[in-house]
Amino acid sequence: MKQQPRFPAYTKDHAYLFLHACLWVMDDAKRALQKYCQIRASSTDIFENRDVEDKAIQSVFDITHMASMPIKTREGYKVIYYRLADTDPAKVHFGNAVKAFCMFNDVQISEDGIVEGYMVVFDMKGLKLGHLTKIQLGPLRTFMQYIQEAHPVRLKKIYVIHTASFINQIMAIVKPLIKSELLSLLHFTPRGPADIFPLSLLPELSTMLTPCGTTLAHTSYVFTLTIAAIMNDLVDD
Repeated sequence: MKQQPRFPAYTKDHAYLFLHACLWVMDDAKRALQKYCQIRASSTDIFENRDVEDKAIQSVFDITHMASMPIKTREGYKVIYYRLADTDPAKVHFGNAVKAFCMFNDVQISEDGIVEGYMVVFDMKGLKLGHLTKIQLGPLRTFMQYIQEAHPVRLKKIYVIHTASFINQIMAIVKPLIKSELLSLLHFTPRGPADIFPLSLLPELSTMLTPCGTTLAHTSYVFTLTIAAIMNDLVDD
């Protein structure tokens, strides 16, 4: 892969992440790393020109909350929480949202290193039918392939909370792209996060304050300021 000029650079740390994500099965880790490189090299709309100061990327972080909870579950899993901060569908560009989401995830993985597993929460509160019309199949297909075939983490569960009344329409679009392994991780509920986790695991959500006294929105914004430097580490090492 090192001889492929369009493939991103990678380090021994990447290798360890893939080995861990693939339960230390060497052949599976090699296939995942190969797919990781292929997707990132071919999907330039998502994985190139990743400038955190770009207005299009900043607009995504302005209308969303993406946050890693500071406390792990009893099993040692990290909880990642995603929700809308601004519910106006007119402000959404789906391709940019996928790009920003992948940037956030790269930073999170880089900062966390090897983690026993991740539990992901997608909060649909405020989602409207207008958001459904913003979906672009190209970026969606890339995202689903990347998450399922090349994402160097152990996904344990994906919770979709405050499930919208039109969830069936959403699944009609997404389900053809979901493999059975990922589908088995999905859990839907019309209720909130307190029905899944003790609020002690979600301090930013229970009080809207972090232990440092900053709001979740501000925490998400400050977190994005580290992306540019870590992006450089990920591709230049």
